[in-house]
Amino acid sequence: MQLTISGQRRRYLQITLGSHAKAFAVCSGFGTIDGQSVEEATLRELQMTLQRRSRGARFGYQIAKPKAMAAFLIAVVSHLNAYLFKRSAAHEDYVTSGASLTLILLCKERAYIAHVGTTAAYVVRSGYVVALTKDDSCSLDADQPARILTRALGIGSQMQMSVCSFRVAGGDTLVLASKRLAGAHDRRRLAKWIVSGEGRGAFADHTIAAVPIRVDQVTRAAATRTRRPPLWYLMVAVLLSLLLILFV
Repeated sequence: MQLTISGQRRRYLQITLGSHAKAFAVCSGFGTIDGQSVEEATLRELQMTLQRRSRGARFGYQIAKPKAMAAFLIAVVSHLNAYLFKRSAAHEDYVTSGASLTLILLCKERAYIAHVGTTAAYVVRSGYVVALTKDDSCSLDADQPARILTRALGIGSQMQMSVCSFRVAGGDTLVLASKRLAGAHDRRRLAKWIVSGEGRGAFADHTIAAVPIRVDQVTRAAATRTRRPPLWYLMVAVLLSLLLILFV
């Protein structure tokens, strides 16, 4: 997996979880936590939380269940929000720091996304760029470039986030961006950068991480997927075992 990163690497995290999962995250924010920038503090706590919660056999079972993985992501990001809110000494009427986060969990042939704020995730497929997240900000005046965060980490004891999943294909490229691309022109530049390798440095004001999906990575995951036997098969096997014990 040849990862390409443009921009500030301190805003980006990549970590391997077990033998079948990888996590990729990008963070952008304002303020400090314990003397560190909020991006560094958020990604450090995220890394420790992912490592702690992915230990053991339970995580291996969750990987095969989309609902379980969605619940896993919600628990991780909710913990992160509570940690930032507590460490920043903020309260509901006074916010000292906040962070936008987009987290992708790549498990075999499925990608799970948790998102809050103004960071973004895209998938580049066959030269087309498709947004996977929405912008959690708004502008009070169309003539003013400044935008107001409507959802972010660490600005309240409770928060809302977006969680979704989709199936990746060989040749796809997952893209994480510390700032949402402005429009169609930026998306075309991104596609050109991914497909042909041109335009490096064109996103200097963003942190862009491109994660290519290989064909063998997807086919190997599909080949190793186990199929559960039907319930009637298990019942017949149990009955035959009991009969064998009785007659013996």
